[in-house]
Amino acid sequence: MDVRAIDLCATTGTSRLHGTSPITKLVAFAFVLAAVVVQQNLFVVLACLLLLVALAVASRLPARQVFGLAAYPALFSLVFAFAAAPDAFTGALFVVRAVAASLAAIVLLFVTPYPQLFAPLQRVLPEVVGDALLMTYRSVFLLAEKFEHLRVAIRLRSGLTHGHPVRAARATVGALGALVLYAFDLSQREYDVMRLRGYQGRLRVTLPHAASRAFDAALLASAAAVLAVAVVFRAAGATLTPWSWLLAATAALALLATIAGRLVRT
Repeated sequence: MDVRAIDLCATTGTSRLHGTSPITKLVAFAFVLAAVVVQQNLFVVLACLLLLVALAVASRLPARQVFGLAAYPALFSLVFAFAAAPDAFTGALFVVRAVAASLAAIVLLFVTPYPQLFAPLQRVLPEVVGDALLMTYRSVFLLAEKFEHLRVAIRLRSGLTHGHPVRAARATVGALGALVLYAFDLSQREYDVMRLRGYQGRLRVTLPHAASRAFDAALLASAAAVLAVAVVFRAAGATLTPWSWLLAATAALALLATIAGRLVRT
């Protein structure tokens, strides 16, 4: 997972979903996740997955990174489905549900900067936990840069110790140990700087206003509608199951229309 690429997309994206209020996106994510969890019908879950793919395409998210991350849960769910599913239909449901839930979270990460994502949670979490989550955001990038330098150093030292695996392993372990010590030193220096600047136990993050209230309302209404459809199909499954394929077909048409519109604009 390239955290820096995710952050770059979240902070520089210009789609309408990027400009949506973080709280709206969190609530919509909760609705979609609930719809995926409560549903036992493969076609309904598949419809949710296709709609999420259409949303990612419409928001111009990097396809290789988004769908590459979503493929990891698919691999693990395949193993679980092979071991525990009584039939192929149930196994497919396990896989599609895992991919849909992970894709919803991935889309949220790619369209919401990390501080804005955790700022609403900071209001309900303990002060130490909320501040730690926000400070981790900055430390990850500093440690990633340090790790790149160490990786170059390891390659150079491995070249000098070519043919000596013990020396190469010793250089690698020493570099990783230096990274751990650097992380401890970095955390102490950051805390000292924060205290000097007046830190008193709470970091405040100001949430941006929605770029379009109408789009926020439409996003919430769409997510609520997805959840309502999932609940209805769960409650009246025996009656509506024969027609559930229509939902997947409609979502597929929406995805094709989104891809076509993206190609035309390009």
